[in-house]
Order: sequence, then structure tokens, then C-alpha cells
Amino acid sequence: MNRSQNYAWMILAAMGWLFCNPWSALALELEGYTEPYRTIKVATDETGIVEKVYISEGQAVEKGDPLICLNSDIQSAMLAIAEQNMNAQGRLESAKAELQLKKERFRILQSLRLEGNARQEELDRAICEEHIAKANIQSVKEDIATRRLEYEKIKTQISRRTIRAPISGVVNLIHKEQGEFVAPNSPETMTLVQIDRLLAFFTLTPQQASQLKIDDKIEVTFRINNATTEGTVEYISPVTDAQSGTVLVKVRIDNRNGSFRSGERCCIQSER
Repeated sequence: MNRSQNYAWMILAAMGWLFCNPWSALALELEGYTEPYRTIKVATDETGIVEKVYISEGQAVEKGDPLICLNSDIQSAMLAIAEQNMNAQGRLESAKAELQLKKERFRILQSLRLEGNARQEELDRAICEEHIAKANIQSVKEDIATRRLEYEKIKTQISRRTIRAPISGVVNLIHKEQGEFVAPNSPETMTLVQIDRLLAFFTLTPQQASQLKIDDKIEVTFRINNATTEGTVEYISPVTDAQSGTVLVKVRIDNRNGSFRSGERCCIQSER
């Protein structure tokens, strides 16, 4: 068989394979990688010494679970003082007694005035003193309300010194251990990742990206074990990267059963 005949047989074989596998002629395998659906560096605007760490690295937490507690001895002392001030009733009782006295004096002067034994100026002064006594009671009540707000403010400050999980996820890294200082220039306490869902990142040509729409279903294959799962297109970049000429596409993968690990290589099929 001469060289021309060899080429002819190769062309015929290739045409037959493409005829039996039409998708192979149209499909292109695109490789990407997965990341956590969300990665959060849990920070606080409070400062102080870490008193207790409630969790460990790799531990799953639910939204609202306590993660780290800062020392709050000073705030607790301030709270006790605020509570005492809030509950103090001495000034209020004194103001009420003063009002009762002014009312009684006004009643007596009013009776004497009717009998002609008191001057109008004395009666007018008694009326003013009664109004002042009423205003004093109102002022004391407003002061007590302000003290109650101060008490609630300190309670809130103490509550904020317990840093809680903003989302349900897994503790990936603890930045502050017990005894360490949390400062304004280093407020991160730990890194929390959400891995019940993953995001797979792919770079497509503009033509390939134009064939996709948000919420499209697409099959994703993982390299490590050839496992496949259905993903959902969550994001298609509105711009093309000027250097590479590609478009970033993110595919959401349901991982509630923990079948896949973040950082694994995966691929999708796309038309050429």
C-alpha cells in the first residue's frame, strides 16, 4: 500500500469516527477549578484580649454560633454601675414629695386667699412652684430613661464582644488564639468558608460564553475521580479580559452531601 492509499484510509477512518461521535467534533473540554461559595474573614470592631475560643479549625458552625469571646471585665463593671444608676429611685421619690408639698401649700394659700388672708402674689408664686416641682419630676424621669439607655448600650457592647458566625460554614483558619490581642489594625479573628455549595471558575471565549445564560444547567466533571454533577451557571462576566481575550464564567455546584472538595480541578464541555 503506497503513501497515498495510507492517507486515504486515515481520512476515511477519521470520517467514520466523527460520524459515530458527532459531539466530539463539536465539543471542547474546558478545565477550571472550584472554590468555596463564600470565604469570610470574620472581624470585629471591638478591641481587647481573647478570653475564650469556642471552636477549632475544621469545625462546622451554624449562623449565630459563638466563635470567640473578648475579655469584658471593665464593661461588666460599667454595666453594674449603670444598672445601679438606672434603678436608683431616691431622686424621683424626693421630687414627688416636693410636688406634694407644693400642692398642699397652694391649696392652703388658695383657701386663705378666698378668706382675704393671703395676697395674690403669694398665690401666683405657689402656682409657679407647683409647676416647677412637676417639671422636676419630669426631668428626673427623663434622666432615668437616659440611664436605662446607657445600661442597654453597655449590654450591647458586652454582647458584641462575643464574635458569632455570620453564616453557616466551616472554620478554615483561626487567626487569634486565647490570650492574643485584637487590635483595630488586625481585626480578623478567623476565616470561615461556605462549602455546602461550591463555585467552579472557567474561562471561555466570548463565542462560547455567548452560548450560556444565567441559571443554565451544565454538567461538571471532576478530574480526581471522574465524578459528574449538574451545575448551574451563576455568573457570566459582562466584560472580556483584555489580556487573555476570555470571559469568566462561574458555575454553582450543590455540595450539601460533601462529595466534592474546594480547590479541585474540574471541566465542562463547550461547543468549539
